[in-house]
Amino acid sequence: MTIHARHPNSAKPDKDRSTALLTAVALLCMTVVLPSGSAIGQSQMVPLPSGRPAGHSQVSKDRLLGTWTYESVVVERTNGTRVAPFGPDPKGFITLSADGRYSLQLIRPDLPKIASKDRLSGTSEENRAVAQGVISQFGTYSVNEAEGTLTLHVETSSFPNENGTDHERIITFISADKLQWTNPTPTTPGIASSALRRARTPAEPPQ
Repeated sequence: MTIHARHPNSAKPDKDRSTALLTAVALLCMTVVLPSGSAIGQSQMVPLPSGRPAGHSQVSKDRLLGTWTYESVVVERTNGTRVAPFGPDPKGFITLSADGRYSLQLIRPDLPKIASKDRLSGTSEENRAVAQGVISQFGTYSVNEAEGTLTLHVETSSFPNENGTDHERIITFISADKLQWTNPTPTTPGIASSALRRARTPAEPPQ
């Protein structure tokens, strides 16, 4: 009978394979937790805590340039109640130009038509609905990258109390095509939170 003696180092290949496997897993874990590179960061949205500014790493004038359409505007009053002054599906946009100027329009989509068909001859109820359901303003703007804020320097507004005043937007979320901010001084008392999406031409597919 032939007896095969086990070599003392016969277990080494198994040990080497186990070591290699553990090393591969460790490297994979390190890859997962590393911050994403710039190529990934451009398409990946980075949510930020509500009410906190995005800060220097996210906000810049270049990223804000262009036209953004409103998806929602909600005002939380001091008593905790929440209202949507422009309805659940507001229509509007803000355009931020490279020359530092802006234009903002927000309109409720369910405004009643003027029965007389004369804009200057609406009833008190019709005029009230329009006044409460429309905000239009223009002026200049500035961006504070370190604080993550956009400030609108209002020249003229359909709400005349805003004429000649500055209104800050605290940017809480920004990506290539989505934007969120809070407005501590909206046209009705409270704190307004807005969600916007970058406007695209019909030929451009959504991202």
